[in-house]
Amino acid sequence: MTLAEYLETAARSPWQPAEHDCSAWPARWAGIALPPYSTDDEGAALTADAGSLLAIWERCIGKLLPRVEEPLAGDVGIISAFGREGRTEVGAIFTGTRWAFVTAKGIAAVSATPLAIWRVECPRP
Repeated sequence: MTLAEYLETAARSPWQPAEHDCSAWPARWAGIALPPYSTDDEGAALTADAGSLLAIWERCIGKLLPRVEEPLAGDVGIISAFGREGRTEVGAIFTGTRWAFVTAKGIAAVSATPLAIWRVECPRP
């Protein structure tokens, strides 16, 4: 699946914890497995227990994909974005110009300075 196809599919998909949310969606693109959770509250509890979403991702993705300083289209990362409760960390995919991520209202794309970036081979099979 190409990045464009993945983004188009995401734009038509409703929020679903552990399937189509701000962490599961980019993790699936990168081909990594996250700790299991089935509700937003469980996901938030996992994040709180780990200390941050970045800590979870580093543990799950760190040995599978190389960490890089500059993103290319299709790379994944953790960015800081505004959420319901203020600033929060979200998983995102770099489009080549912006970071795309899933919100409860759909897909958002923003310019952001990532907290961490991992290289994903594109296009994905």
